[in-house]
Amino acid sequence: MVLSACGGQAAPTAAPEAAPAEAPAAEAPAEAPAEAPAAAPAGKYSEAPMLAELVKAGKLPPVDERLPLEPFVVDKGVLISEQDLPDWQPGKYGGTLNFAHAVANWNPDIFIGANENLLCAPGIGLEGLRPCIVSDYQVSPDNKEFTFTLRKGLKWSDGQPVTTEDVRFTWEDVYGNEKLTPSFPNRFRDGGKAGANPAKLTIIDDLTWKLTFGEPYGGFLREISIKGWQGYTDLLRPSHYLKQFHPKYADMESQAIKDEMAKLNLKDEWWQLFANKNCNNWDLTNPRCVNYPSLYAWVGVPSGNPNLLTFERNPYYWKVDAAGQQLPYIDRLQSQQVNDVEMLTLKVLNGEVDFVRESTALVKLPLYKENEEKAGIRAQLMDNHVDPSCFYLNLTYADETWRKIVNDVRFRQAVMYSINYQEIIEQVYYGFAQVPKLVPAEYNPDKANQLLDEIGLSARDADGYRIGPDGKTFVIAIEHAAHAPDISPAAELVSQHLKAVGLKAPVKQIDPQLWGTRIAANEIQATFIWDVQPMWADNTWTDYIPNNQWAPLWYLWFTSDGKEGEEPPAAARELFDILNGRNQAIPYSEADLKLRDDLYRNYAENIWIFPLAEKVNYAMVVSQKLGNIPQSGQAIGAD
Repeated sequence: MVLSACGGQAAPTAAPEAAPAEAPAAEAPAEAPAEAPAAAPAGKYSEAPMLAELVKAGKLPPVDERLPLEPFVVDKGVLISEQDLPDWQPGKYGGTLNFAHAVANWNPDIFIGANENLLCAPGIGLEGLRPCIVSDYQVSPDNKEFTFTLRKGLKWSDGQPVTTEDVRFTWEDVYGNEKLTPSFPNRFRDGGKAGANPAKLTIIDDLTWKLTFGEPYGGFLREISIKGWQGYTDLLRPSHYLKQFHPKYADMESQAIKDEMAKLNLKDEWWQLFANKNCNNWDLTNPRCVNYPSLYAWVGVPSGNPNLLTFERNPYYWKVDAAGQQLPYIDRLQSQQVNDVEMLTLKVLNGEVDFVRESTALVKLPLYKENEEKAGIRAQLMDNHVDPSCFYLNLTYADETWRKIVNDVRFRQAVMYSINYQEIIEQVYYGFAQVPKLVPAEYNPDKANQLLDEIGLSARDADGYRIGPDGKTFVIAIEHAAHAPDISPAAELVSQHLKAVGLKAPVKQIDPQLWGTRIAANEIQATFIWDVQPMWADNTWTDYIPNNQWAPLWYLWFTSDGKEGEEPPAAARELFDILNGRNQAIPYSEADLKLRDDLYRNYAENIWIFPLAEKVNYAMVVSQKLGNIPQSGQAIGAD
């Protein structure tokens, strides 16, 4: 969060006791920087009072010794664009930020806010990419060599130094060990391609390392920024801690190791113990990762309650604000588990939750607004990071008649023209959305009927539905799993729109697990789920290539290097060419932006998918005591 920067999960060397279950809500950020209460008189930086007390008691070094020589400085426009947060200002220390979660050991808002990366940019994009955990990075002119330098004096949350040994250990002893990593990650292979050679790691000194790829791979910079919420743990893990559980460095037959494995009810496989002790980015809210050394703003501490997740500030956190205050501002985070999202909503309305984004619903906006004063909350509309409902036709479904029809671009154009986008926006999203622009989304039933007649679907059955070339009623069997509350009503509306132009499209809701199984097996003709193009257009552009929703056999052909699946037509192959080109180019370079334009052109010409609305507003609820909350932009970028 801009409130401090990010969350975390490793305990400090001498942390105070865990916060009580009923800790108070977060204190309000001050109108001006708080007075420095902690550092020695000659100190350059100030710190939180709770850390100052530990320094005074001799349990922590002074703040200047805990920070890197050159900390990452947060100012207006650094973590959130100035346009979205024009009134950013240094905050005030103290308080507890209260959350709630409906899935055991998982809070998505803490997770998103906790992400830290080697490189970062405002929000969740790539424009303005800059060093973050590293102090500097260099790219060779041919985009094959990437040199990184860690911040001098950077420390893990337990006070141990972060060095290139942590990089080497991750690369050689984790990725290079088949027990721990059966297949070397594709994102660290030449060009990011499956089956290609892994990059070569060269350790230059304690702070500097280099990765060399066999071909241009400018897109590698995406892989070490916000892409996919992968986090810094992809390349940087606390070797001083993990070596205790690795046979290359530890006696795995020792009694201590045997006792630890017995305590965890593990068999005699050492890698099971290592996997339990290793905490990647996606594990950061899991209680098993308490006391794990991290680089997050808050570190996990025992709560004493299996239904309560508790985090406290990392005394070695490496960011400061423009006034010289070590971040984060807030002392503690805690999240109470509830039975379901409805109970979470009740806690929000009772003023027991200070921040929630993932579990809100646009339909509940009036309810949030009605309870703002009583609950001490503020509900504001932000942009959703995905197109929430998208209609997909499976272009590789195993039926000859189906394929003949849906692979004719004129049919897909007809489907596009049949959809009443404005009606969906009004009825499903209450007007808080825009007509999509990825495809030329124009509601024109006359054009739809003309195109359907033109491709040979002019004959109708007794019920008025169009008959296919096989002499049978052509049916678009829509199956979805209601992954979000808007999907079912959106699917029903599209079914009605298709019926209006003579296309029979029955809708069936199925179990999410069954949906996933059938999608993967190429057994679903048509479906609804979100697409992520607004968020990842410049980041995870792989969402634009054929996937399991609309062409699973084409996707399999690509990922298997042509050994499996089915070769796509030329127009779809161009998407793979664009992907490879963007993989080679530096993000936001002239070459990259041109390829992005080519991507949009391809989609506009071929209508591969059918987004129903974009820039859909999203309800974000925050405590009125919180400051530095963005006024606009994507809600997920405010975490």
